[in-house]
Amino acid sequence: MKTILIFILFVPVLIYSQWQVRPSGHTDIIYGVSFADINTGMACCEAGRILKTVNGGLTWSQVNQNNLYWLGGIDMIDNNTACAVGYPQKILRTTNTGGTWQQQGGNIFINYYSVSFKDANTGLISGYVGTLLRTTNAGQTWVQIPVPPNPPSYNTVKFINANNAIVLGFYGKMLFSTDAGASFTELSSGTTAELYGVSFVDANTGFVSGSNGTILKTIDGGISWAPQITPVANTLNAVSFANAMTGNAVGWNSVILRTTNGGDLWYQQQSPVSNTTWFGVELTSALNGVIVGGAGKILYTTTGGDPIGIEPISSEVPERFSLTQNYPNPFNPSTNFEFSIPQAEFVNLTIYDAIGRIVETLHNGELKSGIYKADWNASNFPSGVFFYRLSAGSFNETKKMVLIK
Repeated sequence: MKTILIFILFVPVLIYSQWQVRPSGHTDIIYGVSFADINTGMACCEAGRILKTVNGGLTWSQVNQNNLYWLGGIDMIDNNTACAVGYPQKILRTTNTGGTWQQQGGNIFINYYSVSFKDANTGLISGYVGTLLRTTNAGQTWVQIPVPPNPPSYNTVKFINANNAIVLGFYGKMLFSTDAGASFTELSSGTTAELYGVSFVDANTGFVSGSNGTILKTIDGGISWAPQITPVANTLNAVSFANAMTGNAVGWNSVILRTTNGGDLWYQQQSPVSNTTWFGVELTSALNGVIVGGAGKILYTTTGGDPIGIEPISSEVPERFSLTQNYPNPFNPSTNFEFSIPQAEFVNLTIYDAIGRIVETLHNGELKSGIYKADWNASNFPSGVFFYRLSAGSFNETKKMVLIK
C-alpha cells in the first residue's frame, strides 16, 4: 500500500485526515453499516441496496437491490448472518453472507429505522412512533414490546450485551432493558436533543450522539449520562468506539469527529467529501474503520483517519511562498522537503513521475500560514525521476528528485 502524506494544521478545531473515498457503485444514500469482524461488513441503502465487503471496507460488492423499498438499518450478527430493516415495514435476513435474502414482516407503511441482535435468535427493531419489536426465533415472528405513553419515533436500538439493550429517540428519550429486550424502562438522558447514535465498549462505558453536536457518555451502564464538549453544532447521526479511549462520531455537513482519550477531547477531522451527510460509522479497530452517507459515499481508513508524516517546523509567518529542494537527493526510499505559506491559501502538493503522471497527491485543501516539513516514503515506487509541485494561489513551483534503489 502506498504511503500517503497529508499536511496538517495544528489548531484546536480541524485536523486533516486520511479517510479515503471508496467506490460504492451507485449514488443512493447509504444509511447504515455493520461489521461482523475486521474484514466482513455490510451497508444498507436506498433502493433496497445492500453492499458487502470482505476486506475491511477497501472494496464493496452489491448483494441486494430493489427499488420498491429502502433500508435504514443493518446488523451483522456473525460472518454469515445479517438482518436489514427499512420502509415499508421491510425486514430482510441472510444466513449465507448475502447470497440470498429472506423477507420477513408485512407491507404496511411503517418505517423501521434500526435493528440489533444479541445472537442468531433474539433481536430488536425500532422505528416510527413507538415501534419496538422483538423476536426470539430468528425473525420468524416479531412482537411489539410495550412502551411508555405518547412515545416518539425510536431512531436506534442496540444490544449492549446478552441482557442489556438501549433504545434512543427524539426529545432525548431513552429506554433500557435488562432482560434481553422483553421489557423496557425509561432512562433520563439529561437532554432534549434528538438521539441517533450509540456505542458501548463494555457493560458500563458507552456513548450516545445526537442533534446540536450532542455526545453523551456513561460509565455506569446508562444510569447517568454526562454531556461531552464537541467543536460542532451539527447533528451527529452515528458514533463508534473501538475501545474505551478511541472513537469517531459523524453527521451533517460532512462532519467527522474523533477522540483518543475517552471523550475528554473531541477534534474534527477533515472529510475528503464536502456538503454531504454521514449516516453511519463503524470502527473495527482503533485504526480501521468505515463511514457511509449521502450520494453513495463510503470512506475508509487504516490509520484512524489521522494524518501521518506531518511536522510543522515553525510558527513564524513566512514572507513569501517557497518550496525547498528535497534532501537527500538522490534518495532511497525516503526524502523530505519544506514549503512556506505566508497566508491562508488553498494548497495542492502533488508528486509526478517522469512522464507527468500523478503518482501521489500529498495535500489538496486549505492551509494556514506557516512553514511545513514533509517526509515522502517511495518504497512502493521503482527507481527513477520524480517531480513534486506546489500550487498555492498564483504560486506554482516544481522541483526534481531522483529515487535510486
